[in-house]
Amino acid sequence: MNLKKRCFRQIAPALIFSLLTIGAFSVNANIDVRDETLFEAHQRFKTQIINDSFDNTEAPWEAPAEIFNVVKYPTKLGDMYAYLTPPPANKKNKLPAVIWLNGGYGGIGGDDYFWTPQPVENDQTGATFRDPNMVLMIPSFRGENTNPGRYEMFYGELEDLDSAREYLASLPYVDPKRIYIVGHSTGGTRALLASEYSDKFRAIFSLGGIPDLKLRTEGRMMVELPFDKNNEEEFNVRSVYRYIKSIKTPTFYFEGHDYFWDEFNELRVFAMEQDIPLKIYNIKNGDHFNIIVPVSQLIKEKILQDTDTNKESNIRFTNEEIKWINKMVK
Repeated sequence: MNLKKRCFRQIAPALIFSLLTIGAFSVNANIDVRDETLFEAHQRFKTQIINDSFDNTEAPWEAPAEIFNVVKYPTKLGDMYAYLTPPPANKKNKLPAVIWLNGGYGGIGGDDYFWTPQPVENDQTGATFRDPNMVLMIPSFRGENTNPGRYEMFYGELEDLDSAREYLASLPYVDPKRIYIVGHSTGGTRALLASEYSDKFRAIFSLGGIPDLKLRTEGRMMVELPFDKNNEEEFNVRSVYRYIKSIKTPTFYFEGHDYFWDEFNELRVFAMEQDIPLKIYNIKNGDHFNIIVPVSQLIKEKILQDTDTNKESNIRFTNEEIKWINKMVK
């Protein structure tokens, strides 16, 4: 198996579990929290990309027309691929939009995964958000799927993600004030970093992101790091933990208990003390995969009810709803 060409989601969950958990659940990370915002860090620091983590040779496949259109959204580096659900019949209605950030490495191309039915215990397609009452976009980023640029692993992709938001906001049938991010695994980490990089999203949801890339690399990585790992600052500017103070948008984190990083317990306390809009949920009966569908179902319901854009998002998760998630994955 050539891991440089295989997406994370395509490898057996048992193997993924072992790769995720090696060195993952450390305690007392002793990571300094920075006052600098992540956006300011990006203006200050230019990453140096020295390796290609995977082959950038496969464009997204054409999907069934009733499910997705293949589109290109403009970025500073050039146009990049995305899957986008078809426009609604009544384009006068302004719909909320979800950007689904998939897990793994290598983008969204080379197969029919995103429109092929998947098992409910491990459905990473974002299919829950293919709903006539909302718009779904699944973007790929620099260095993926023949897109321009080079893959940067949790850095320049945040700029592309903001460009994807701008593209959605320009569509006549999308409510520009109701654009949300939902991400899983690698996409969950991108979601958390996006909440630190930009305050333009209505709310952000991370399923199974990581708190710090340097901690993650203490275990086995499935792809080669694209940057110089001897430069500590390359890790620092990719750390969710260090830039938690940057979060201004309502942000929600979910992970199954056996995959839960202890650092998120520290971040939960810090967020409460500093009044940072980050809520963290440890799903005691869940794992990295079986939480995706029930959590996504709740998120969709919340988004459809979050209609008053004159106020901050009203999305909250009650204790009863967390109990329901636990019941669904038990």
